[in-house]
Amino acid sequence: MRLLKYFLSSMKNIFGCFPVTESVEKQYAMNAAATFVIAMACAQLAESAERPPNIIVILADDLGCGDLSLYNGWVKTPRIDRMAKEGMTFTDFHSNSSVCSPTRTAFLTGRYQQRFGIVDVIVGKNEPDVGIPAATPTVSRVFQQSGYATALFGKWHCGYEPRFNPLYLGFDEFVGFLHGGGGYHSPTFWRDGLQPISLQGYTTDIITDRSVDFIRRHQNSPFFLYIAHQAVHNPYQTRDDTPDLREPGWNQNAVNDVNRPRYKKIVEDLDQSVGSILDTLSELGLSQDTLVFFWSDNGDVRMGPTERRPYHGGKFSHFEGGHRVPAVAWWPGKIKAGTKSDALLAGFDLFPTLTDIAGISWDNPTNLDGINAKDHFLEQKPIAPRDLFFGYEPKLGTAMRRDHWKMIIKGDDLQLYNLKNDLKETINVATQNSEIVQQMRLAIENFKQTVLPGS
Repeated sequence: MRLLKYFLSSMKNIFGCFPVTESVEKQYAMNAAATFVIAMACAQLAESAERPPNIIVILADDLGCGDLSLYNGWVKTPRIDRMAKEGMTFTDFHSNSSVCSPTRTAFLTGRYQQRFGIVDVIVGKNEPDVGIPAATPTVSRVFQQSGYATALFGKWHCGYEPRFNPLYLGFDEFVGFLHGGGGYHSPTFWRDGLQPISLQGYTTDIITDRSVDFIRRHQNSPFFLYIAHQAVHNPYQTRDDTPDLREPGWNQNAVNDVNRPRYKKIVEDLDQSVGSILDTLSELGLSQDTLVFFWSDNGDVRMGPTERRPYHGGKFSHFEGGHRVPAVAWWPGKIKAGTKSDALLAGFDLFPTLTDIAGISWDNPTNLDGINAKDHFLEQKPIAPRDLFFGYEPKLGTAMRRDHWKMIIKGDDLQLYNLKNDLKETINVATQNSEIVQQMRLAIENFKQTVLPGS
């Protein structure tokens, strides 16, 4: 539609330069000239018309800032480092939860996960009625309805039953797994669309190869690709940990010295996967036509050295380490290289941001909770002040960010931190800031009373 409108506008401008004449000679000349001009216009259109950008979202699992050399972490990740050098690094970007399912729900819907009753991990077949309803507007559906090819490769975790399948929520293609995780070697629990499938290989490679193949197949038309890695979620199986080589009694899920080098290797493999995606775009000449956003679904599991971890807490925590995650945006020629953002943003902001960047936000729902950060991505314009809530009731209570203030409430326990002076949340300053406590506590209570299932 965008190209058609551009073409019709071009034709109007072209023919407007020819005077009307009844002369046969002039009419013949006009016809010949018009034919030539149309041919030239079509060539110019093909060359100069702005193609709608491709969008790729790469989501890591359980990856913390302290795991990446980009954030002075303990694992060298040169491809993600390079991606950041060529794009924008975010230092205050958040997953909407400190666990998988709620974060993914918020990203896909652009709304707080509480509105769908998904506040905790969906435990596969044990929770058959929990998931994103098929009629829900999703970011993938907006892209699909706007003519984009859409695909998800990897982890879903937004509903286990067939009625919650990604194919019913805006994806043309889905190859991956529906629940929280599993072994990395030759998975037998995956789906190709709705059909069970067994695959050979290592899951990081399978997801990468499927994604590269999709990019190649759709290089000539716009696409939305969601790459949802299993890495670096447990079990901590490297490529070398094939079933025949595993030692008896090995605890594959433990956070300990035995699994630490394995975890490091899984992070390194994830880094190489990111590099493979960017290399493919470069090879096909799509770099300047494609925005790639890399982030994680929650904080880490505290596998890295304590001194290299920038925040307090991790997965299953309301402290910053539970939901402040690594994030990088890359779009050569559009996003200024080497920029850093300290804007307070979250996963559900990607829905309005990416659709507006693609020029299709007119089809967005009007009730999104996420904010549009397009001008921040492309022009580094500041983000307006906002409140951001992290609800995980009843297990962890509810947390809230307002600028540099952080509040956590669980029952009668109230904690307030000034992140400007205390990024690791070590000193509760609630008693010294009664007015701020009152204001933020009221905001949290309002959030809990209004952001409910079905709202």
